[in-house]
Amino acid sequence: MVVDHMREGASLTSFAASIGVSRDTITEWGNVHREFSLAIKEGKAVCASWWEEVARKNAKDGGGNATLVIFGLKNMAADDWRERASVEVSGPNGGAIQTEEKSVTPRALAREIAFALAAGQKEQQGE
Repeated sequence: MVVDHMREGASLTSFAASIGVSRDTITEWGNVHREFSLAIKEGKAVCASWWEEVARKNAKDGGGNATLVIFGLKNMAADDWRERASVEVSGPNGGAIQTEEKSVTPRALAREIAFALAAGQKEQQGE
């Protein structure tokens, strides 16, 4: 039933609603019953296939709602359709970032905070 339901792009939540249970119940059943767990995985695969077909048709023929298709693919086929981003941080000329450890005693920190607060009050008063 779950595979047939998801064959045209429907979600597990939609399946849960169609049989009158919550999405959490579907998850619990999948955790307890191996055959149902396999059916859920197959359902996700056929659902992802449906969304990929829609994406290919939209790309070929134009039209359609690209945002909705992207959303469907990211949610149903996240292993294959996800955005990948990477960030690289480096120092000058691509070198290492220089770090410096600064140790501050509680007394020195309290003093720095007091000076900063006093400076902020003077700035607010226009001094």
